[in-house]
Amino acid sequence: MKALLTSSFFWRFVGGFALGGVGVMTLHPAGAQTAPQAPAAVAHLAD
Repeated sequence: MKALLTSSFFWRFVGGFALGGVGVMTLHPAGAQTAPQAPAAVAHLAD
């Protein structure tokens, strides 16, 4: 276990994982929507 914690590979992996997480949080806005609120088919049924 001590050998793993002192290896440069482990720390590069952890650093890359953290950097990727920060990038995802930074580039993906909090209020982003992946689908429209009222698709045309649902809006048509509401009439």
